[in-house]
Amino acid sequence: MKLRICIIFISILLTGIPVVAQNFYPVTSGEIIFSQSQSSFTQEFLTQYPDASLAANNVRFTLFFHLGQYFHYDFNDRIGLFSGLAVRNVGMITDETLPQTVTTTGASVLYEDFKIIRRQYMLGVPLALKFGSFKNHFYFFAGGEYELAFVLKEKYWTGAYSRDGAKTKTVKWFSNQTPTFLPSLFAGVQLPGGINLKFKYYLTDFLNTDYKVSSNNQEGSIFDLSDLSRYKESQLFYFSVCWQFNTAQLFGFEE
Repeated sequence: MKLRICIIFISILLTGIPVVAQNFYPVTSGEIIFSQSQSSFTQEFLTQYPDASLAANNVRFTLFFHLGQYFHYDFNDRIGLFSGLAVRNVGMITDETLPQTVTTTGASVLYEDFKIIRRQYMLGVPLALKFGSFKNHFYFFAGGEYELAFVLKEKYWTGAYSRDGAKTKTVKWFSNQTPTFLPSLFAGVQLPGGINLKFKYYLTDFLNTDYKVSSNNQEGSIFDLSDLSRYKESQLFYFSVCWQFNTAQLFGFEE
């Protein structure tokens, strides 16, 4: 909570600084994201379903839709900061072996393989410090970000951890299957030519493990994989390749 307030406050303060056009300028950015999660089941779930398993080593590649509008302020040629707004498509892929039916007695049940993809569209407010050689377009940056999750899509396929089986898809606005706000830390390097490389780590679980489905407490019912209480953790991180465009003229700033 404190991190979110700090980021928003300084971002607003930044936009109110009296600026010199050469020192304050807008940058528009796109992004290619390679995300992965560190996920596992709870011991309680594995005790009830000993043949269940989870693999979270899949890399999720996304190109669409990622758009950021940032505003940079350079104190001099060596140090500065930036903030702005960004929309991203971020999520995770897991391969899971799950029970077909619910049991509360530990009785033997059939299992089925699933490939599950969950993603959120998120609106983020970053705040970062940068240092390097701005005239040479080479610098390092690091900071924090708070993102609002607003559109969840959940897709899964049955059979052999592939996308060849039957597919089920649901889309929810402002779903409580993930936290509403997700804080993160990030760091990267800006390279000459407009490309930068970034690593981001989310500080909270991507999935809300308090999200339960009532039918999963009833023996003999079909197991509902939307029930997230089986997860012990679902930590998300990603690497990304970004491209930057100085849009000073477009926004009416002098070069």
